[in-house]
Amino acid sequence: MLENIRRLNQLNAFEIKAEILGVISKLGTVKDLDSYEVHFRTLDAQTDKKIIVKLLFKEFNNINDGNAEIIKYLLKRYGEKEELTEHLWVYVKNSMTAAGVKIAALDLLRELNSDWSYEDYDEYLNTAELVDEDTRRLLCRAIANPEVQIDFLDFISSLGQEDKITLLNSLSNDYTKDELANILIPVFLSQPDSETGKLALSLLGESKSRLAFHALSASKDFLGENPLIKKNLSILKMAGIREDNSTEFYRELMKDSKPYRFCITYPDGYGNQAVIFSRMKTGGKVQFAAAVINDSCGIRDCFGFNEISKFECNTIIDRFYRNEKVPEVSPEILKAILLRAEKISSGSLPYEYVCWRNILADIEPEEIQNRQREIPLNAALFEKILCSDFMEHWFLDADYSGEFKEFLAGLNADTDFDKAIDENLDKIFYTEEKQLWTQRLLTTAHLKGLEGEEETAQALYSLYKDKEYTDELLKNILRKSIYEYYTSLRHSGVNADDIIEKIEQKWVKDV
Repeated sequence: MLENIRRLNQLNAFEIKAEILGVISKLGTVKDLDSYEVHFRTLDAQTDKKIIVKLLFKEFNNINDGNAEIIKYLLKRYGEKEELTEHLWVYVKNSMTAAGVKIAALDLLRELNSDWSYEDYDEYLNTAELVDEDTRRLLCRAIANPEVQIDFLDFISSLGQEDKITLLNSLSNDYTKDELANILIPVFLSQPDSETGKLALSLLGESKSRLAFHALSASKDFLGENPLIKKNLSILKMAGIREDNSTEFYRELMKDSKPYRFCITYPDGYGNQAVIFSRMKTGGKVQFAAAVINDSCGIRDCFGFNEISKFECNTIIDRFYRNEKVPEVSPEILKAILLRAEKISSGSLPYEYVCWRNILADIEPEEIQNRQREIPLNAALFEKILCSDFMEHWFLDADYSGEFKEFLAGLNADTDFDKAIDENLDKIFYTEEKQLWTQRLLTTAHLKGLEGEEETAQALYSLYKDKEYTDELLKNILRKSIYEYYTSLRHSGVNADDIIEKIEQKWVKDV
């Protein structure tokens, strides 16, 4: 049956991040923010305000004249005074904090009526010495703590280009080997073609680090053959780093933890999958990371927590997946899935992901083995597939592609929808697009098999092999997409009742 996909009020962390960025973009220059209550309804509805505050402090590293007021406003709206004060003083007292960020932190502290005086202003804005003993301790801690590593990288990202170059050169003068490489690797992998990325690559070559050797060797999988990478690998070899023994390094580093929960969703209509990987430490605390991967552009986003309770981890997973049934896989299989996603990433990886993937460094990847056999398909089995849980998310949004937008523009109340679908099926699902969708069938079949749903897995595998039924599936996706399009128009105040009634009379009983 054709159903409208309804969004729940509770968002996962990626959606909250997108909502925050949208609000900041819309209201960055607004002065009287109290007059724009409607823009805060979605964030107000979230039960876990701590995630909102955590993500806002990520944006605080990039605060400027164009977004300072809205970021400070949101922090005051969703944060507890004591928590905000404590976090802001960390910015103020840290010699590595950019001057502009310190000023914003001091301004917000003043607004919170914190106990400080302007006499301290010059003291805390003295940023002449960026690299000191605190930095050394921070770099050491960053190897075992991805959150510390990411905070340092957030700081680097907030600097201007010249300051980035100066800081990286300063670090390379004072530090070598693994501590330095741990910071330089995500700088290089997240922006390999930039001036900063190329400098990081050069410094990695000089670092004499086994971590650098591993990162540069593995980077060829998604960056291709690069003369600069080859050159810096040769420099490492001449310094005596001739083999990749990084696995032993990480195995020793993580000897007091073990893999905990590993989850992955079925692909949605855009080919996105939400992935969670975690480790349980000896003391019962959990390292938790979540990523979004895509079957055409690889790793899209990542976030994590270095130390949360088992209860908090399980609660986040439940909220993240909105209590849907989600396949849990082995750490070996999930790592293989992530490595495939890395290989199709578009020439770079988010530095948050580069940091968090290290908690899988001691795990050997294992590809999913195809255990399905082809079985005869019939109308009843096909109907069962259409009613499966994953199909709920298999439809196209209005902005899915130029081809689909053009198709929607040609529809009206007099359209013969079935004829329009037949005539446009191969335009919307052209060869490469159709290959993506059939691959999603295979991926879903594999995951269903891992869950023990053998009948569904075999049906999906057989559908993957059957062009006629695959075309019928794509037609069904277009029917659902048309219905979703007009339903969304009605929710936006557009009168689309006649078309919706026509669609329901024609298709609801069939899908």
